Formats: sequence, structure tokens, C-alpha cells
Amino acid sequence: MIGQTIAHYQIQELLAEGAMGVVYKARDLNLERFVAIKFLKPQRSADDAAMGRFIHEAKAASSLDHPNVCTIYEIEKDADGRFFIVMAYYEGETLRRKLGHGPLLIEDALRHTVDIAQGLAKAHRHGLIHRDIKPENVIVTTEGVVKILDFGLVKLSRDPARSKREAVVGTVGYMSPEQIEGRADHRSDLWSLGVVFYEMVTGRRPFVGTPSQVIEAIAHGDIPRASELRHDISDEIEQVIIRCLARNPVERYQRAEELLAHLHALRHGVGSPTSIQVPGVSPAPMAIAVLPFTNVGGGEEAEYFSDGLTDELIHLLSQLKGLRVVSHTSAFEFKGKSQDVRTIAERLNVNTVLEGSVRQSGHKLRVMVQLTDAVHGYHLWSQKYDHEMKDVFAIQEDIAVSVAGMFEKKLKAEVAPLRPRYTGNVDAHGLYLKGRYYWGLRIPEASRKGMQCFEQAIAVDPMCAPAYAGLADCFVSLGFWGVMPPSEAWARGRELALKAREIDPYLAEAEIVLAKCFLFNNSDWRQSEELVLHAIELDPVFSGSHFFYSILLLQSGRHESALLELRTARQLDPLSSSICTGIAWAHYYAGNYELAIEQCGKVFDLAADYVEGLACMGLVAIRQGEFETALSWLERGVASSGNSPLGMGFLGYAYALAGRPADARVILMQFKDVAKQRYVSTIAPALIHIGLGEEQEALEWLDKAYQGRDAFLAYAKIFPPFDPLRETPKFQELLGKLALASSEEQLTSEVLAL
Repeated sequence: MIGQTIAHYQIQELLAEGAMGVVYKARDLNLERFVAIKFLKPQRSADDAAMGRFIHEAKAASSLDHPNVCTIYEIEKDADGRFFIVMAYYEGETLRRKLGHGPLLIEDALRHTVDIAQGLAKAHRHGLIHRDIKPENVIVTTEGVVKILDFGLVKLSRDPARSKREAVVGTVGYMSPEQIEGRADHRSDLWSLGVVFYEMVTGRRPFVGTPSQVIEAIAHGDIPRASELRHDISDEIEQVIIRCLARNPVERYQRAEELLAHLHALRHGVGSPTSIQVPGVSPAPMAIAVLPFTNVGGGEEAEYFSDGLTDELIHLLSQLKGLRVVSHTSAFEFKGKSQDVRTIAERLNVNTVLEGSVRQSGHKLRVMVQLTDAVHGYHLWSQKYDHEMKDVFAIQEDIAVSVAGMFEKKLKAEVAPLRPRYTGNVDAHGLYLKGRYYWGLRIPEASRKGMQCFEQAIAVDPMCAPAYAGLADCFVSLGFWGVMPPSEAWARGRELALKAREIDPYLAEAEIVLAKCFLFNNSDWRQSEELVLHAIELDPVFSGSHFFYSILLLQSGRHESALLELRTARQLDPLSSSICTGIAWAHYYAGNYELAIEQCGKVFDLAADYVEGLACMGLVAIRQGEFETALSWLERGVASSGNSPLGMGFLGYAYALAGRPADARVILMQFKDVAKQRYVSTIAPALIHIGLGEEQEALEWLDKAYQGRDAFLAYAKIFPPFDPLRETPKFQELLGKLALASSEEQLTSEVLAL
């Protein structure tokens, strides 16, 4: 066939040959480009089933427009009536050929795994399962980009016949246990990718032998640990492989995006998704804290300016792959505190610290900055900048680029251009930071102050996307706490988050607010998870994304996965009271009360009267039957929260269980009086009626909560105080309405539809 011209394609050389087909390199004479052309083998052309799969491959792959999936140009017939597929031709080599030279560098293996997972994520969102992921079906271009080939065995994940046993197809060494049984779903592709990842880092497959021996090993054999075959494989990579190769599909990553979130975290130096650095453990390599810059001789406005400079540097440096940057919340714990750099570095688990000072005089600005090796105590770099105020954004970018240059050789990669977060206004950014401080206190009154600051920032700069996202999050928080009608809060939050996204489509904070709105307002778990994973993809080192993802996983009963996300969030933001409390709540929902108490102790080391920590301690004490202790914690919580409705609901519930029904009814009467003037949480009265044993009244309030889209219903399946109602028909009906995902159901999603 070489030398022939078919249609307008001149066949030039044989590229590959398999059991089913032959692939040639050809020249497109019309467009003067090289292409790859795939023909069925002559003996297969008369096979209707083979022909059907061939055409199906072309249609399936052509529906995917993704940089990690081979591009299909067309399907045609030659003069003899044979179909052929015309595809993009890529200079490069198959992954199988690369592996012929031995195992890959760890970074290369990670990068290729990310590329394959991204292509699979796209296919899975379109309802397609590849079913034959293996090194032969992956090409690595000369630019290092992975392309997934050969969609000949692809199937629809939503095929009506999906529940039925089907013909076993695939390549034995890469097939999952359920695929061998003829019951493959999209998680089978993640198993196959785990095998490929294992092979990339070790140079061998985890399952070897004759086909029957391999099948037996896949079903029942021990999987040799990758680290036993190669000493530089980290525990983090080992855990990713182990999870991909879990025999029970429920224990694997449930979606390609979930795997991607952990791979991105590893590549950005966040560290293990399954472990957390603690004091006394060597800091993660390439970790930096940007401490709040000192305001020298300036007033309050200059203070917000210096804080803004710090915050933007954190954002810019967070874009460097392989560098872990401590988040704003934890870094600002040291604002105004005179502590030794080594002590700070130990608390934040970093090995480098960037600090500086800002002096503002009229329109003149002086910025002094220095980078310190906190382990050995010597300066790595320092610089002084004397400029006009209008040059501040150029200054912060120059600092970030200079610091990036210091790390470039250690990161073993060329530093890509950094993308600033703000286009503009120093005053607006200062107001935004002030608003974020108030929002971070996590109490209604402080959130209202935060809203005022965000609104002022928007008035000063209508293009300040983070201020829109911050304002949106405040509305969502007030709705969650039952301070304003939830449906109103969700609508306003969604509107503002969409505005933030319109201004800055790369802002992860806006995606997270939208995820909250879809979960709390629509009970749309699938869309919410899609948005969270998109946020992690946009900004893998934004702790808020991992934190909210943990909430989503908890509510669907996936406790272990939730803890992994919480630990990732804590490593990014080690001094966050909110994240620290989130870990305590995860232990509470799992019934691990002693661990919850221990974790709350760490919360109070950070913030003595942190409201959510007090609430958690109170509810844990109730589960342990220590009602007086519970009342002590919950009364402190109500006082610290400024009488938040949800906090009062917890307290009334505890009063009822502690044998003080009169006190519980006093709170119910207070709710009734307040409701004449403003909105009152519908969950809070329901909790009190549960404590009083008044099942019918509790169910009526829960129905009102559902009608009003109360956010707390997202916890209905796992919240222990709801246990007395759990077996009632009305509560089961409520769970059905909410369409809560069980721990054995995957959270899958269609295309992102916003």
C-alpha cells in the first residue's frame, strides 16, 4: 500500500500494526500536511462486528475536542469500499517505546499521568469509557504532550444494557477485576491508568505471567509495592497507585477529576493527599511562607496596602509548580508579631521565608524585601525598590519573578509567566483584604462587616473580581447560618459569583461559591463536584477548594476521601481554625469522638472561642451522654456567635436532652417572636423538637426547611441528631427529594453547564 494515493492521501510509511488494524503515515495532498490513516485489516473488513467497532471508534473519538485525545479529521471509503479513519499525525513515540528504555523520571511519569487523566476526564464527561488504556495506546509527542489513541473499544457509560454482563474486551494486563467479569464502568479506566502509572515509575507491570496467571493475580494476588522496586518513589505516589488499583471500585478514585486533584497537588509540592506534615517532621521540599510586609510609618490605608502587596505575592508564587506556598490565613497569623524566622518556619513547615517592609510618602513608595533560608539562617536574596505608587503592580510582579528565578533551577523547569490576580486598584484591594479578614471570623456580625468592605471595594473598582467572590461567599454564609432566607442568599451569591467569573474566569473562589449554591440550593451534588474539581484545576493550592470538597465528600458518606482533602487543605493553610475544625467535624460524623475532641483542642490553641469548635465539642458531648458538659460548650458557642440561630438550635436541642424542656421551649418562643420581624432558621426549631421527642413537629419544620432550601439539609444523611427520625417514612421521603448520594454511589457529572 505504501506509495499508493487513496482519495487525496498519499501513503508514505507503516506506523503500527495490530490484531485489528494497520496505521500508515500519509500526506494530505490538499492541505499539504501529514496525517495518520487507519485501515481495518483485509481479513477483518468482512466482519460486520469489527466494522461496527471501527466506525464507532471514529465517531467516539471525534466527539472529543481535547488536547490529550487524538484528533479525528474524517472517516472515508476507498475505491474498494473499505472504510478508513484519518487522524492527526504526531511526531513522537508511543509510551510503550519510551518504556523500552526503562522506567521514566518521576516528574515525567506524573506529567504523563496527568495528561492521560485529563483526556479520560473529558471522555467520561461525554459518557465514554475507553476500556483499553495501555502504553501502546498512548503517544508522547516531541513536545512532551500525551495523546490517547485507539477508541475502538469505547462504550457508552449510560448504555441501557450497562447493568448486564457483556463480552470481555481489553488487554489482560491492564484490565480491572470488574472488566474481566464484563462489567466495566469509567472507574475501570482509572484502574488501567494506575497500571500504566505503576509501569512508568517501575519499568514493569504489577501483574505478570500467562494470561490465566495475570487474571488470577488481578482478582486475588498481592500487588508488589512500587517503592520496593524503586527507592525514590514517595509514599504520596505509592498511595495514589494503591488507590487506583483498589479491587473494589468504590475504594478507587470515583472520577478522573478526583485523581487529577491529587496529582496536581503532588506536582505543585502540596505533598501527600494521605498524610500531613507536623512539627518535628522535615519540611516539604520547596516550601515558602510570605510573611505580612511591615508598614513603616504609614497609617491605616498604608497598612492595607502593605497587606495587599503580601497577598498578591502569595497568589503569584502559588502559580509555581513544585513550590508549596503557605496560604494567606496562616501567613497573616504572624502579622505584627516579632518572632524568629526559624520558629515561624517550623510552625508553618517551610524552609524559606520572604519578608519585607513598605514605606509610603505621598506618591513615593519604598519596598524592601529579603528571602531567607530558614533552615540554615542565611539570606538568599534581597532588593530595594524606590518607585511611584502607580508602579506598585510592576513591583510585586518583579519581586515574584525574582523569587521564582531563585527557585527555577531547583524546580527543574522553566518558570512560566505569572498571572496577576488584580488589574488594578490599590484601595479596592485593601478593602477586599479587610473584608476577607471579617469573613474569616465565621460569625454573622463579622460577615456583615465583611460585606460592607467588599461592597466598598466594588464601588472603588467595579472590576475587582475577588471582591464580588468575597461578597458572594458572605451571602452564602449568612444563608447557611440561618440569618437570612437561604433561597435569597443562594440567588444573590450565585449572581455575584457569576459576575466574578465573568471578570476573571480563572478565579477559583468564584467556582467554590457556585459549587455551594448548587449543593445547598439545588441539591445538585454532581454539578457541585464538577465545579469544585474545576476550582482545584484552576488553582490547586487554594485551600478553600480542598476544604469545600471535603464537605461534599463527607455529606455523601465518603469519610476517608474527605479526610484526605482536609489534610491537603491543612498543609496549605496550617493555621486555619476553619480547616482545623473541619477535621474535627469529620471525626464527629464518623463516630470517632475521642479524635474529634483531640482535634478541637488544636482548634482552641489557634482560637480559644472559635464558634464552630465550640459547637462540635457540644455535639460530641451529647453523643457521649455528657449533657452538662455539652451545655457548657454550647452556651459559650451561642455567646461567641452573637446568638446565631443555628447555635441557639443546638443549645435548645441540648437543653431538651439534658432534662430541661422548659429552657428548650423558651428558645422556641424566642424564635417565634423574632420570626415576626425577620427570617429565622427552620432547622433550629426542628432540632429542638427532636430533642423534645416531638417527631411530628420536627418533621413539619424539616419540610419547611426543604421548601426554603435550608443548607443544613445537605447533612441530613449523616447528621447524628436526625437519627430518631431516620426510619420514619417522611424522613425517608425527604432524603429521596434531596437525592443524596450514598457512599457506594459515584458522584459523576455531565458537562459543566454554566
